[in-house]
Amino acid sequence: MGEAAKYDLCASTASPRVHTQGSIGKAVSTGICHSFLPDGRCISLLKVLITNQCIHDCAYCINSTKNKKHFKHSVTSFEPEELAKLTIGFYIRNYIEGLFLSSGIGKSANCQAEIIHEALHVLRNKYNFDGYVHAKVLPGIGKDELFRIAELADRVSINVELPNKSRFSETCSTKDFHSDIIKVTKFLPEMRKKGEIPAGYTTQYVIGAAEETDKEILDTVFDFYTDDWDFRRQYFSTCLPLEEKTQPYPRSYFLREHRLYQIDWLRRIYKFSPEELMNVINDDGFIPLNMDPKVTLARMNAEFFPIDVNNANYSELMRVPGIGHTSATRILKLQQQGVKLTKNQQLKSTGVVLKRALPFLKIGSRKQLTLDNFGTS
Repeated sequence: MGEAAKYDLCASTASPRVHTQGSIGKAVSTGICHSFLPDGRCISLLKVLITNQCIHDCAYCINSTKNKKHFKHSVTSFEPEELAKLTIGFYIRNYIEGLFLSSGIGKSANCQAEIIHEALHVLRNKYNFDGYVHAKVLPGIGKDELFRIAELADRVSINVELPNKSRFSETCSTKDFHSDIIKVTKFLPEMRKKGEIPAGYTTQYVIGAAEETDKEILDTVFDFYTDDWDFRRQYFSTCLPLEEKTQPYPRSYFLREHRLYQIDWLRRIYKFSPEELMNVINDDGFIPLNMDPKVTLARMNAEFFPIDVNNANYSELMRVPGIGHTSATRILKLQQQGVKLTKNQQLKSTGVVLKRALPFLKIGSRKQLTLDNFGTS
């Protein structure tokens, strides 16, 4: 059941929820440890399905009715008490620091939601577990059922999977994009305003499951980061063949996913505008794979560079490839102390990636005269 849950992604397990006196565990604001699979997926929690039974026929899912005909594995389920006991046992032994609970859909979304709620209720109230819980929201779940689960979870997530109704229909005939996904998603901001799910909510896309373009994906991603939706994070998962593979996938296999994460980072952390980021998209609707999007944007705005590293403000520094929040903050601190950066080694000591940054910087009276030689990854 843990193997079957590996396709759901997670990251930070921090939550500001107040610790309850006499309870076990603590979802501290500093987060908890993470483990990673060889393909880079984060498995920081006990990631498990409460059942691998599912009534849906999603083409990309090994648990779907369509794929179970080809992949012979038995239907397995946990009883709520059994799952709660397993979780607390692993926690006491220091194997885990929280729970990521997902599920297939047996009879219906609401019936399965009741089982998930019961498992979390037992874990929280019988075993007094006060650690981090991330619960997966099932497509088509009712508002009341969702709110009951949210009362017991630190974070919830609903997998949008595809960016719009058209692409969604290409991969699944038993779910409706608007009634099963978007309608449920609209409940989340209301829950957040009521103080539920203190660590927010996230979603995930399966990349390459249909013929969707990066532009289609980013249209939805950028919309979900607006105040109307207020998603905390969005994840991208390359659609892999379901057949067992004995050799590692080549790095290029995941490059599209990597580029989407880079664009997401530029929007979510660096606060680049959606309009500017969309300029990176080529005529076919995709992010070019041969160059870091931040480098592409810098080259498209060549008149802005080079900037004087000793006089640049935070916003200007953050637009330079090879400079992130930490290195920009260190440079500004040196500026405040009156320290002039005149050598590459000084710049490197702040954390700047010189290969990427130098073509876009002026250090003292020196500046790079060409942008031909710089990193593209």
